[in-house]
Amino acid sequence: MVFRETVIGAIILGSAYTALGGPYTEAGVNGYVDPNDHWRHADPCNAGAVINPIFRGWATDVYEYCPADEEWLPEGFWHDPSEALGPATGENFDIVSLGELDAAEIAAGAQPGRLTLSFGQAGDGNAIRDGKGYDFAIFENGFVSLFNTFGGSVAGEMLGELGYVEVSSNGSDFARFPSVSLTAGPVGMYGTIEISDIHNLAGKHPNSGGLCTGTPFDLSDIAGDPLVVGGAVDINDIRYVRIVDVPGDGSFPDRATSFLDLTLWPSISIYEDDHPIYDAWVTYGSGGIDVEAVGVLCEQEYEADIDLNGIVDGYDFALFAQSWGRGLGHEKWIGRCDLAEPKDYGVDKRDLALFAGQWLGVEKWRTEQ
Repeated sequence: MVFRETVIGAIILGSAYTALGGPYTEAGVNGYVDPNDHWRHADPCNAGAVINPIFRGWATDVYEYCPADEEWLPEGFWHDPSEALGPATGENFDIVSLGELDAAEIAAGAQPGRLTLSFGQAGDGNAIRDGKGYDFAIFENGFVSLFNTFGGSVAGEMLGELGYVEVSSNGSDFARFPSVSLTAGPVGMYGTIEISDIHNLAGKHPNSGGLCTGTPFDLSDIAGDPLVVGGAVDINDIRYVRIVDVPGDGSFPDRATSFLDLTLWPSISIYEDDHPIYDAWVTYGSGGIDVEAVGVLCEQEYEADIDLNGIVDGYDFALFAQSWGRGLGHEKWIGRCDLAEPKDYGVDKRDLALFAGQWLGVEKWRTEQ
């Protein structure tokens, strides 16, 4: 796929894709980078491309694979869960599919497909931990449409399939990430979604045709979950990540009411109710969400390294300047620019002071290369 005009500004700033139009404008985490081009996104097929050293590990074993059903699977294709192990490749057929539920199966209460991956053994250092910044990223195989069609495709939007994300320390108790989906209605079998309307659902970022980006997750988002508070799930010792397909007909809701403290933002009515989740549905072949890889991220010591290329530099300042004076809900808002604690969902003088204090800071994972 040749994907140029929609993302050219984001590529200049060091990331593969920055969405426009909704409140969640964060770019995905680059799977491959070019050390000779400021460690920015690289096509995995390029000679100078290397796996992004921000990743310190990848899923090591398949703990559970329960596809929705077997009928949708072409024989011999896309039903080997080991395809989700190891590093991202950017290859859109290097995937395992979770299967699709049709209307009759949904009405009958059939369960969506799910895949659970494990991360090392106790004491080996491969667990996912709640460090500074994002903690892990999930690579699907969605792509950005180049065309407007009568089938629901909108040029510049994602043709991807979404999934809930859950984590566990013991393999039996799973805490689900709160998510938001602001897509207004059904998009059809070949319909697209505006990714800046989506938060904390796997499958949001493109990973095909030369673009290789994963959707990042921050374990601090589930710190208030009852399973975490009660000690059943330790966000500093996550051994399992479960991805559950979301059939995109609107029967399955997000968890928007769990996402934002309405005492801080009582005027933001979109968080007063949960929303139906829509994506391309009903799909066949590689139906449901397709998982390519799950990577564990190094801790990000410098919050001001907004583009995650390992150094606080002019590329980060350009993103910060774009968000200056903006808040959640503005089309130019970038959540990672809200640097100072406590978060106030805006970019102001407190954030500028922190940015200035970290100027030219270099991440350890980059200096070790």
